[in-house]
Amino acid sequence: MSTPRPSTDPAAAFFRAVRETPMLSAEEEILLMERWQTNQDQAARERLLASHLRLVVKTAGQFKGYGLSTADLIAEGNLGLVRALEGFEADRGLRFSTYAQWWVRAAMFEYVLKFSTPVTFGLSAERKKLFFKLRGLKARLTGPSGNSLSAEETHQVATELGVRTERVSEMERLLAHQPRSLDMPVGESGVPYGELLPDDRPSVEEVLGERQELMYRRELLKQAWGSLSERERDIVTHRTLRDNPLRLEDLAQRYNISRERVRQIESAAVGKLKALVRAALPKAKTT
Repeated sequence: MSTPRPSTDPAAAFFRAVRETPMLSAEEEILLMERWQTNQDQAARERLLASHLRLVVKTAGQFKGYGLSTADLIAEGNLGLVRALEGFEADRGLRFSTYAQWWVRAAMFEYVLKFSTPVTFGLSAERKKLFFKLRGLKARLTGPSGNSLSAEETHQVATELGVRTERVSEMERLLAHQPRSLDMPVGESGVPYGELLPDDRPSVEEVLGERQELMYRRELLKQAWGSLSERERDIVTHRTLRDNPLRLEDLAQRYNISRERVRQIESAAVGKLKALVRAALPKAKTT
């Protein structure tokens, strides 16, 4: 009787490696992060990345159905994971996975918008919203029949999502048809199909402005975070920033206070953060 050979499929080997890589405890993560950030220890870097590949694989599963291979999504997610490691600030008291999941999802999100077959042209905010929401709303309104939206249903979708009705109709047509190459000539003129599609992308100035505004708001939030007490930061972190938030009872036992007191501290701390950020914004605009 022959002995089964191990699979030579690269994808199978990758997923097996992901499953077999142990997750890090909080203490292990802190030590590895310190080695990486202080000494640029490559072994620590690789260990941190490998232990979070589960997060990448799990996130890739959330983007199924857009005509893209899981391998490509994972590759993009890995790039997001690397960017997260480069920008992670351990002194904020967060687990790396909490911070990394935003970067991983953002990398896959941008990849889907850029390469998913129905949406190969410039994407405005309206189109982005419709691309990810229209399938579910249409299924809810038309049921298993899959019929085209009526004028009334189109208006209902537009109102619910806060977009124009013509954008709803446009996206419905795009999602209902097979992919079409942007280089394919159209009509007798032979003009490439891609040149006939409207491009609502923001200008370079708008993109830079949005990024600067985002960076500024993050800096404000960082300053506001520093104004909280250690207990407030701990409660907010464990109640709102963790993948698996602690229960009020857990924190009540930790600080020897009531569940209601924990809830009050959490609510007050979040309110303080919002108030400090709001108070700082007008100052920036008047300076």
